[in-house]
Amino acid sequence: MPTNADKAIESIANITTHTDRELLETSLMSALFQLLELKRIALYTIIHEYGEKRCLLSSEVVEGEIIFHDPCSTSSQLTIDQVYGLAQCMEDNKPVFFDTESQQIYLHPLTNRRGETICTFIITGFELEKNISGDLLANYFKVYHNYVSLLDDSERDTLTGLLNRRTFERNLDHILSKWQHSADSPPDANSCHPQRRLYSSRKKNWLAEIDIDFFKRINDDYGHLYGDEVLLLLANIMRDAFRSYDKLFRFGGEEFVVILRSTDQAGAEMALERFRAKVEDYNFPQIEQVTVSIGYVEIANQDIPAAVLGHADEALYYAKENGRNRVCFHQDLIKQGELKPSKVIPTADIELF
Repeated sequence: MPTNADKAIESIANITTHTDRELLETSLMSALFQLLELKRIALYTIIHEYGEKRCLLSSEVVEGEIIFHDPCSTSSQLTIDQVYGLAQCMEDNKPVFFDTESQQIYLHPLTNRRGETICTFIITGFELEKNISGDLLANYFKVYHNYVSLLDDSERDTLTGLLNRRTFERNLDHILSKWQHSADSPPDANSCHPQRRLYSSRKKNWLAEIDIDFFKRINDDYGHLYGDEVLLLLANIMRDAFRSYDKLFRFGGEEFVVILRSTDQAGAEMALERFRAKVEDYNFPQIEQVTVSIGYVEIANQDIPAAVLGHADEALYYAKENGRNRVCFHQDLIKQGELKPSKVIPTADIELF
């Protein structure tokens, strides 16, 4: 008969087999749900959206069932003061435990390398204080935090800290399939923990390619060290300009990619124009002004990664050939006759990368 210690070690081994963040998070929650006989465990992600800090319900385990929530859905959004104890948890970056009339609640924050709270696990149940006594829970979260830090090292560009091209290429197909096919999937009858997705938002997703105008000239005139400084500053502007649940990549050299989640075309255009203007208005040391050209495309259900990238690249090339420092939408360029429709590749069974 396996002991609790055996079960704990086995669950840690299972958790660290995952490299996909969503699977990693839900594996941790499922393990704790079983070990501690919880009522509910939920993951709330702390995001910064246009200067406002919000708390989004990402996923939860209730009665053994894993439920994923669309982070862009208003039904999953909570202001900080709507979750009792969360403000204190975030401010101190320390676990918080308290009682309510019906149950006990435990909040455990996880921080990034800058010491900022990026997510909080909220655990509810009965006799929690007794069940979480000792170092078991703290060590579980320590293992999780250390493992996530290792994943970050492999997935991020060493200069800018944005996601790297290798991560982009490895995950684009997964991103496309997850965001395009957001309809509820039937639970697995053979699984003791069926997974269910709740998506109330049916807004679209977008991919934009960004290129720094005349970057070679910057390197030639000021040197590569200064060119690296421009890349770093641009990455910081990107983080401020886009929502924290949008995906930001350094694609290579002076080229970047953004994947905008769950918004309409007007929202995508507004976000990209806001970023373009922020770059144009930023006072870069020595050179003072840097501009970017942007081409973007809607991620449609029938698209494959090569088609999405190809269309965004066509729009970017058009922007650079027609004035630079502008945002161009691929579908608009097709309608206006500025670009010709590309032939659809008939199969997705192609080695893309």
